[in-house]
Amino acid sequence: MSPTILSSALQRGVATMLLGAVGGLAFLWLNLPLPWVLGSIAASTLATQVSPFHPKLPASWRSYAMVAIGTMLGTGFTPDVVARSSTWAISLAFMSVLSIVFCLLAYVVFRRWGDMDRNTALFAAMPGGLSVVSMLAESYKVEVNRVVLCHSARIIALLVAAPIAIKLISGIDLSEANQSPFAGAEALDPLKHGLLVGIAVASWAVAKRAGFPSAMLLVPLISSAVLHATGILTVHVPPVFSIFAQIVIGAGVGARFVGYPLKQILKDGWLAALVGVALATGSLAAAVMIAPFASAATPALFLSYLPGGAPELGVVALALMIDPAMVAAHHVLRVFLIVAFLPAAARWISE
Repeated sequence: MSPTILSSALQRGVATMLLGAVGGLAFLWLNLPLPWVLGSIAASTLATQVSPFHPKLPASWRSYAMVAIGTMLGTGFTPDVVARSSTWAISLAFMSVLSIVFCLLAYVVFRRWGDMDRNTALFAAMPGGLSVVSMLAESYKVEVNRVVLCHSARIIALLVAAPIAIKLISGIDLSEANQSPFAGAEALDPLKHGLLVGIAVASWAVAKRAGFPSAMLLVPLISSAVLHATGILTVHVPPVFSIFAQIVIGAGVGARFVGYPLKQILKDGWLAALVGVALATGSLAAAVMIAPFASAATPALFLSYLPGGAPELGVVALALMIDPAMVAAHHVLRVFLIVAFLPAAARWISE
């Protein structure tokens, strides 16, 4: 399957999804954690390095996956969850400060050992929000390819580290989590599920015209959250859509390594992965420390504090059923903080 044979975006996208699905099935068969995410990442990344096929998904497909993820995260905002959301204030404030600390530490590492200029190091050090960061990078003198590589390597490190740490601190049986989406699937309700689909489609249409960063995730998340928080809807997104979204996210992350020679990946990727592991360790320590004061479970706080992308870590929370609403709230706030402060920070260090 060379790039020339698969000439159309549709053909390339279908082949990439099939590749990701094969990787997911292999990880599921091996009973590895987060099979649909990590398996599709592994398959897609491997293809970029050892085959002539270049995995790539049409941009619209990621948008569809983002809408599905946002809708799924919104279903977690039940009336009970909303009632206790006021207890998140301490954790949200702590996460905001922690994100700044993480960013500064990563910036120093990339500047000193990564041989990056100040702007590139700043954008590579952002604790999440790759789509937002990539969009903003176009207005500055930034080595965008290195920023994408660093974010991708860090996300992979976080996705690998997260289930290991969660199993250690919570005892959650990840093999059972691999089977639970279908084991506990609810019966389809044509009216309620139809309304949920309608809301998702309407959210996609609004987000397409909104023009602000991460709209494809935030608009359906807010729409779904309002409907579920008020009790108008109580149904969830069918598991097949969750698996589709996980494969899109995983295969998309792996496809970012297309065009990167192994030498470049080893140069920037290993450093970003080490930063990811170090920040994951810091997130775990912070979660253990703040849990008694935040009235929240350590695994949920850990996922909330990890400096990765909202879609990727939202998918982890959904796959492991670890307080998706709380995790989503923290990562959405982080995206807003990045949008608010990154341009000012970039101008400041450029002076």
